[in-house]
Amino acid sequence: MKVLRWVPVLIVTAVVVWSYYAYVIQLCLLVYLSVFHVCFLMFCWCFWKTVSTGSSSPSFTFHLPDTQHYDLLDSVELKGEILDKMAHELPLHTRTATGAFRFCRHCQLIKPDRCHHCSACQICVLKMDHHCLWLNNCIGFSNYKFFLLFLLYSLLYCLCIVTTVTPSFIHLWLSGLFDSSAKLHVLFLTLVSSIFLVTLSCLLLFHCWLVANNKTTLEWLSAPFFPDGPDGAAFDVSVRENILQVFGLDWRLWLLPVSSRSFPPLYSHRLSVFEQ
Repeated sequence: MKVLRWVPVLIVTAVVVWSYYAYVIQLCLLVYLSVFHVCFLMFCWCFWKTVSTGSSSPSFTFHLPDTQHYDLLDSVELKGEILDKMAHELPLHTRTATGAFRFCRHCQLIKPDRCHHCSACQICVLKMDHHCLWLNNCIGFSNYKFFLLFLLYSLLYCLCIVTTVTPSFIHLWLSGLFDSSAKLHVLFLTLVSSIFLVTLSCLLLFHCWLVANNKTTLEWLSAPFFPDGPDGAAFDVSVRENILQVFGLDWRLWLLPVSSRSFPPLYSHRLSVFEQ
């Protein structure tokens, strides 16, 4: 099953390799190649960083010291007392809908704020956004910036292809200068790039909105609970501070898939704490 989970990643890789062949070999050779290769290389870099960067899991501070003993306990009240005693010593603000501390029975740990268990990866992921089938990885605290840049450069890559291919494609198709093989490649290249361009535009805009509001996809679907009830805007401090949390303080690194995230010190009564 683990091998099959890499099939979508291989599909994405195959599509990218084919698009490179169709664009560079079949269409323009040296025309537009400078801009194209910048977008292509940045796309590949971001794709690799997003796929290869492992998800951050909670530190041992959040793990129960004796999981076997805890599992063997029959008393629900005693289990609750153990969790409450341990949780009150941790920087936790979020709760379950019933007001209890959030506990993962699979990982045997108390979940930090914004942490969720991924059933595909079988781990708890800090600030989990979603599990991406096409990347075979969880998107969360450790690689969310890489994922956003992956969407951005994917969009620019498709935009570069569509804007440069379409005019030439129409002209050459009508003039009959294409051979049948080149026609097929360029036709599908235009269609595939256009479809991805629209899809990626919507997805990138959605995630930009999430960043501006300091939300994750999971928090957008279901607002986090606190002792006083659910609050969908609990982690929103300001657009600027929200962006800095993801991209870091050094703006020169914002467009590069390198680790530059920032997590400012206490500034809110509802602060999530992450182990970097």
